[in-house]
Amino acid sequence: MKRSIPALISTALFLFGLCAPALAQERDLVGTYRDWNAFRENQDGNTVCYAVSIPDESELSRRGRERGDVYFFITTWKELDVANQINVVLGYPVDEDSTPMIRIGNENFEMFGQGDRIWLMDAEQTTALLGAMRRGSRMTVSARSGRGTESSDRYSLLGATAAMESAVEACQ
Repeated sequence: MKRSIPALISTALFLFGLCAPALAQERDLVGTYRDWNAFRENQDGNTVCYAVSIPDESELSRRGRERGDVYFFITTWKELDVANQINVVLGYPVDEDSTPMIRIGNENFEMFGQGDRIWLMDAEQTTALLGAMRRGSRMTVSARSGRGTESSDRYSLLGATAAMESAVEACQ
């Protein structure tokens, strides 16, 4: 199904507003796959499934800065027929005039942000990033906070493919 960028962004912002407390809600573990997990939960009558990981290394450009929890999500909503939506929770409000990036090997993917979350620009990038994640072993997410602090979060991709596939399957 093709959706326009504004429609996808609006849907993602709305749905991730629902998912904001997701890690505190009741959820079922679908499986643990090396450095990734897959979960399934019900949110207001919608089945939501996601693969999630946390960075194994993080750097901030300014000492003494703190941030909230950091997560990389690949989410599927059964009733909305949306699969593999990529979203990163940064743990701080992003500088909305900056261009957050994901790097896997020699491939770079530009993102945009709002609040403490960042997304890919379009569906083509999502397809390309998912392919790069399947082929790669490490991923780096870099962004800048509204206060100018640069962050670099490194994720292992071991188990990412299995977690993604399990999350999609759990929402069928």
